[in-house]
Amino acid sequence: MTIIFQLQSKATPVSKPACVTLDQLRAFRTFAKSHGHLVGIFDDPDFAYLDQGFEARICPWSWATLARIFGDQESVICVIEEAQFLGLNVRFWREPDTADIMVGVSSTPDGSFPMNLSDTNARLLLDAIGMGNAATGSIDADDLSQAINDPPTRRHLAWGGMETCLEQLDRMLRTCSQTNQQLVWQ
Repeated sequence: MTIIFQLQSKATPVSKPACVTLDQLRAFRTFAKSHGHLVGIFDDPDFAYLDQGFEARICPWSWATLARIFGDQESVICVIEEAQFLGLNVRFWREPDTADIMVGVSSTPDGSFPMNLSDTNARLLLDAIGMGNAATGSIDADDLSQAINDPPTRRHLAWGGMETCLEQLDRMLRTCSQTNQQLVWQ
């Protein structure tokens, strides 16, 4: 069994999700893939990946470039602007009732990636940062930073063979461009 750790924003998006066309999605995927910013998404001519949805980085590109891809569609631009302002990804999915392709602001900070730990390593980490054995939960990014930068905690985690985990947590915390972020696990 594994536990996934991921940074998330606690901010509630203001912009409503927007509908995009299949051609706009194709153009965005082609653009993002050519720049190496679409990871873990397989190509499927039937777009079955939309049933589960996927997230994409939006912050590395200019508003004008993205507006060109999405045809200056005001509702999409509102989503993109908010995501960029908050330093968050966007999420694409297919609405089950209407089959519309939607894009909305995600809760995942731009440039952060999940950390997948074995149950044993996850329990060691949770214990070291003072979160006990909760199978799911969250800790504010500031509290996490204090916990993992505490010298005895770092030594404890390093002694437990968790140096790579510490490096990943440090990298996650460096991506926290906004306040109001937390590390969640499940």
